Amino acid sequence: VYSEMGNSNNAEKYYTHAITQLRNTNDSLKLANALLNAGDEYFKQNKFELALQYFQESGAIFRKSNFLIGTAYNLGNIGMIYAELGNDMEAEANMTRAIAILEELEDYYPISVYLTYMSDIYLKKNDWKAAERYAKRSLVLAQRYGLKEQISDANLKLSELYEHVGNYKISNSY
Repeated sequence: VYSEMGNSNNAEKYYTHAITQLRNTNDSLKLANALLNAGDEYFKQNKFELALQYFQESGAIFRKSNFLIGTAYNLGNIGMIYAELGNDMEAEANMTRAIAILEELEDYYPISVYLTYMSDIYLKKNDWKAAERYAKRSLVLAQRYGLKEQISDANLKLSELYEHVGNYKISNSY
């Protein structure tokens, strides 16, 4: 709740407390989820190295527990960090793997987020068609599943894309 409200100080305190408590239990999945959420909070604060540490620890627990959805979220979130740090090859590889798993699990919210990041990667490479394809795919998913924030983000990404390319001809393919 504190994280969603933007109160990072309280969110960090609660995550730290929860992680400390959960390290003293046998519930590795709850620990992994707390680590994942803490990593997300640090990502929101642009503390990418710290977020990466939390994601890597939770990812190892998810993989060991064979918890596929947790593994997918970790891959995608690590991909977002790599994208922010400019490591586009690793970012794309991680998010592509995450998207494949999440499609199987029919969890479309994070897919839409990761597709927008993929659009950014291709925008930086001046591959306008690929950037547009990823942004449109994100928008279609977000609209289909009523994901308001992702609809907004995908539309913003398309707007940014068209602004950058000026006379770029809009394609109809996805």
